[in-house]
Amino acid sequence: MNPVPQHRALLGVDVIGSARLPGYLMNAVPGTISNLVDTALTQSGIKPDDVLSLESPGDGALMVLPSEQLGAVLDAAVRLDQLTTDHNRWHKPEVRLRVAVHVGPVGDDDGFYRARITHTRLLDAPEFKDLLKRCHEEASEEAANTALIVSTEAMDTAFSGDHTQIARRGDFASLPVSHKEYRHDAWVRVAGFDARSLAAFTSPVSASEPKARVVNQVNGPMHGIQIGHSKGDVNYYGGRRP
Repeated sequence: MNPVPQHRALLGVDVIGSARLPGYLMNAVPGTISNLVDTALTQSGIKPDDVLSLESPGDGALMVLPSEQLGAVLDAAVRLDQLTTDHNRWHKPEVRLRVAVHVGPVGDDDGFYRARITHTRLLDAPEFKDLLKRCHEEASEEAANTALIVSTEAMDTAFSGDHTQIARRGDFASLPVSHKEYRHDAWVRVAGFDARSLAAFTSPVSASEPKARVVNQVNGPMHGIQIGHSKGDVNYYGGRRP
C-alpha cells in the first residue's frame, strides 16, 4: 500500500498564439514568461526556494508549490494581469497568457499523478479558450491580457478563509469544462471583465426558445418591390389578398 502524496498547489502559464510570432521574438518568450512569473510570485510572498518543481515547455511554465501557499499562488496569478499589461506597453514580444491553478496530491518524483493531468486539462480546455477568444473580440486594447481558470477544489480551499490578499471570489464566474476525461465545473477570471459579463458569455442560448418573427403588412398596391437582404421565408401574394 502506497501512502497518499502531499497535496500541492499547481500553477500553469501558457502563452496564447506564440507559434505565430516571428522567430526572433519567439526566442524571447521563455525569458519574458520567467521574468513575469518570478515577479508575480515574489510580490505575493513566494520565494524561489518554495517552488518544489518547475517545467518550462518553451512558451509557458508548470509549477508545483506547497499547498499552504495556495492563496498566494492565486494572488500571483492575479498580479500577472498588471505585470503583463505593463510589459506589453514597453517591451516586445507582447504576450497574452492563459493561467491555471489547481490543488491536489502530487508526489516528489515525476510519476503519474492525477492532479497534474487535471491541471493541464484546465489550462487547455476548449471552453476556456473559446471564452478568452470572445473576450478578446469584446476587449479594449489593454483588457484580457490574462485569463485565469481555477478548479473547484482550489477555489473552495483558497476562499475557505482569509488566505488571499488581492484575489476575490466575486471576480470569478463558473465555467463547465469537458476536456477528454475531465468533466467538471471550473471558475474563470479575465482581466477587464466582471463575473456577470463572463457568465453571459458562457451561457448557451436555449434551443427551445421560440425565434422572433417579424410580419410586415402593406395595404394597397405595391410597385417595384426591392429586397436587399432577407433571412427566413418571404411570402408574396399578387393581386388581392386572400
